[in-house]
Amino acid sequence: MLLPRPQARQLAGSGRYSTAACSGPPCEGRPDRNTFKRIEDQGQRKTPSLWCRCQTARQDIRSIGGMVGTSRFVALAASALAVVSALAGAPAAAADTGQPGTLYVQGVDWCSDTGPGTQDVPFCSVQAAADVVVPGQTVDIVGPPRHGGRVTITRSGTSSAPITFQGVTSDPIGTPAAQILPPLLGGTITLSGVHDVHVSYLLLDHSTTDAVDVKGSQDVVLDRLYIAQQGPEDATAATDGVSVDGASSDVTVSRSRIYDSHGNAVQVASGAHDVTVTTNELEGSRYAEIAVSGTATADLTGNTLDDACGPGLTIDHGSSATVENNVFTGVGHGTVCPAPTAPAFSVAADSAASVTADYNAFALDSGRAEYSWGGTGYTTVATFTAATGQGAHDLDHVGYAYPDATDENSPVIDSADADAPGEPATDVNGAPRVDDPLVTDTGTGTGTGTTYDRGAFERQDTLSVLGAATPSSGIGPLSVSVTPGGPHSGSWGLPLTYTVDFGDGSPAVTDASGTVTHTYTTPGVYAEKVTVTDANGSSATRTAKVTVGTATPPATSMTVSPEIAEGTVDAGTASLTLDHADNWELASRTISWGDASSSSVPVTAGATGHDYDEPFRSDTLTLTQTDIFGRTATATATFRPADSYTPLTPPEYDYQGTVKAHGLLDLTSSTLHTDANGVDAAALRVTVTGGTSGGYLTLYPYGTARPSVSALNFAAHQTTENGMTVRTSPAGDVYLYNGSAASVSVKVVTAGIFSHAQYGHSYTPVTPVRVLDTRNGTGGVTGPVASGKSITVSVAGTHGIPADAAAVVLDVQTTSTQASGSLTVTSHGIADSAVTTSYWTKGQTVSNLTVVPLADGKVVLHNSSSGSVQLVIDVFGYADATGTGSVYLPSTPTRILDTRNGTGTGGRIAKLGAHQTLKLRFSGVHGIPSSGTTAADLVLTAVSPATGGYLTAWADGTTRPGTASLDYGTGRTTPNEIMPPVGSDGYVDIYNGGAAPVNVLADQYGAYVSE
Repeated sequence: MLLPRPQARQLAGSGRYSTAACSGPPCEGRPDRNTFKRIEDQGQRKTPSLWCRCQTARQDIRSIGGMVGTSRFVALAASALAVVSALAGAPAAAADTGQPGTLYVQGVDWCSDTGPGTQDVPFCSVQAAADVVVPGQTVDIVGPPRHGGRVTITRSGTSSAPITFQGVTSDPIGTPAAQILPPLLGGTITLSGVHDVHVSYLLLDHSTTDAVDVKGSQDVVLDRLYIAQQGPEDATAATDGVSVDGASSDVTVSRSRIYDSHGNAVQVASGAHDVTVTTNELEGSRYAEIAVSGTATADLTGNTLDDACGPGLTIDHGSSATVENNVFTGVGHGTVCPAPTAPAFSVAADSAASVTADYNAFALDSGRAEYSWGGTGYTTVATFTAATGQGAHDLDHVGYAYPDATDENSPVIDSADADAPGEPATDVNGAPRVDDPLVTDTGTGTGTGTTYDRGAFERQDTLSVLGAATPSSGIGPLSVSVTPGGPHSGSWGLPLTYTVDFGDGSPAVTDASGTVTHTYTTPGVYAEKVTVTDANGSSATRTAKVTVGTATPPATSMTVSPEIAEGTVDAGTASLTLDHADNWELASRTISWGDASSSSVPVTAGATGHDYDEPFRSDTLTLTQTDIFGRTATATATFRPADSYTPLTPPEYDYQGTVKAHGLLDLTSSTLHTDANGVDAAALRVTVTGGTSGGYLTLYPYGTARPSVSALNFAAHQTTENGMTVRTSPAGDVYLYNGSAASVSVKVVTAGIFSHAQYGHSYTPVTPVRVLDTRNGTGGVTGPVASGKSITVSVAGTHGIPADAAAVVLDVQTTSTQASGSLTVTSHGIADSAVTTSYWTKGQTVSNLTVVPLADGKVVLHNSSSGSVQLVIDVFGYADATGTGSVYLPSTPTRILDTRNGTGTGGRIAKLGAHQTLKLRFSGVHGIPSSGTTAADLVLTAVSPATGGYLTAWADGTTRPGTASLDYGTGRTTPNEIMPPVGSDGYVDIYNGGAAPVNVLADQYGAYVSE
């Protein structure tokens, strides 16, 4: 099967070529409600403009990019996570090695679900961590995991050593904490039969299942979760944000935001008990924001419940509950409701006697009932309290326009019950409970100097800090100054204190009143932070980036190789591994690819790649890095775009017909099956028969001048076969020329193709070795193979051929032939893979090179003659199953050796003597690279030998092997394709094993090279 680049690449997992970037205004203030909401415009969902600048981010953007525009805050997540990603590589003064007992999950290129789960080798998925976590351990989820999906937690902690799953983000310098969203898990969570498990600070989406299912579990805390319903609003599936089944108890859902659930935001089933739902913002559910049914001891306190189709809060089936400090807000914000709007707060008759309700507040659209209590509706607090005795401190018409902003002087400020069960010491944003001095305290509780606000949000003093460290960057050591007491706005007029933290591990400066100076001694990127705090505890923080550079530009390096995927190689694609240890100091990277193109590479990238449009040249790649101070450094590497080999199984019988004397045949790309992606050469087997006079065939690229070479020589009335790898024209065509004075019948078979734009096999030559010789029993078969019989030979797993080799290069020799005939070679275990490799007449010795695909490491040889034959097999190499072998450079057929005229011999005209050796230079001439050549692709010919014999070719500088590359008979000009290894000096040795001198030709068709 051919694998063009677009289909074969596995980019989603590697992330090497996927980048995204966006830009926008600097972050200013806290995002308002509309930042999270969809914009409905002419029926089209649109994402509001991102409120924060965004830099290049590969995996974070890829993980969430498909959901932009489908939830209230996923668009915001893309922006926030992009900023996090851009700065995540900046080192601190001292590396964080992690806390003992912490497991890490991070979707980086080097993550592993079978690894140790450390910071150096984190898990790719949360599930991998959940399967091994033990009591007392924390699972840190650092940015989106590579493998999201559903997570099922089945392992428990203890009361003193709970198991914790928590999201972790790097604070983008200069971004307010309220604008940083947690890591996107990209799936759902099930807690099944566990206890003492905490899950916090994760961004979840769900469509056909609940976002979080708590099943048969106890002592579970779900804190600071962001949950969005994905999919169309009119979906029929009623799925909940958090669902607690009836077998669960002691479950807390706190400080979370749950939007647009197709069912309930939080649903508690009958049988559950001791469930706390507190300080959450729950908005836009199609049914209820909180639905409690048959639940004993539910504490439902301090929540902001907005825009539900059903009740904001509903209690039924004999539940007992405390309902305090909640804020119920209006409808009409675009939620598609399946039924008419219900009262905001509903308690069924079977539960009314067991529910305590007080300190709640209502800001509803006109016409909506505030309460349904025991089956009776009440539109105001006064009528409800008078009838039920409940809600003595409830408020209505509080003018609460949005659930996530408490206006100054709102009646919900400092009016809650600070002793309401379950409420934490901080609000949904993590802000402390503070007393607003501009509002008269009307609440109650045991707190000293503070009074809680109703709902999920605590009104804070309006504080800001301006200015930053000066200078903000420079070469270390770098001295900076900060004036923290600059302009600010403190609407409460309380005394302020300032703290300056320079972010390099040095002690923070507290009570800073004037200019503070500091010297950074270690290069790095630091978050200089000033915090202003008023007397009641409200605070604001300003962070600024300080960059301390090294004395010299960051060193740069890169390595380049062909791209490898699943044991195959795309030899026309350069895969670069980049040095990115100092990426925090880099501003930009540019790669010049050597083919007149260039591209920018993210400074955080550890790898990149490039597709070349054509092979056959050596390209110098140049990486230029520019740091934040404008200094540059470069690195170079050489890449040689080449071809990989794909066998065609079964071989394609492409042409069979007659070619007239001295005729020229155009073998088109469609005929040769070379019209696939990026094909540069074809491995052909050509058979000629029926000529009334001898001659030769020449094959060469269509549209080029005919070279003085012969691919196949034949005698009159002789059937002869040979293989050769022929470079094609850019369109994939090949010329075939009949050099005979008579017409001949020709059959052409395409055994494989070579392409620079497809994944295929590479080649690894081995020292030639004999694996079968039926004359002496080598290979386990002794004696001639009878007429019509087959033998099976194991060629892989021995003699340097790996057991999993994809194909093997064999020279098959037939000798002591008792009758005319032919030999067929078949891949054992591969149907329709038979290829006829040799034809002979009685008494003739013939050798032929063939590339045989392998399924189980065995080949089958079948004697199709009417007489017996002795068989010999020599192995020359194998197609690499790992993609790490040599790749192919086809060349225009060129005669590089002719002993008749001195070509390739330094001008010496003489036959190669009996038992003599000549050295043939192969590398560095005739377009072949001077280095890196591992094997030659030649057609070797013995011209009109006086006696029979053989030629052996091997790498110069090594011992001559006991094999034959070409067997020749008396008087017969005999060719054979050979693929000998090339010596480290670029030479191939050729030995004449015959008893008489012989003229020798060698025609070059290509070379195998290592990158």
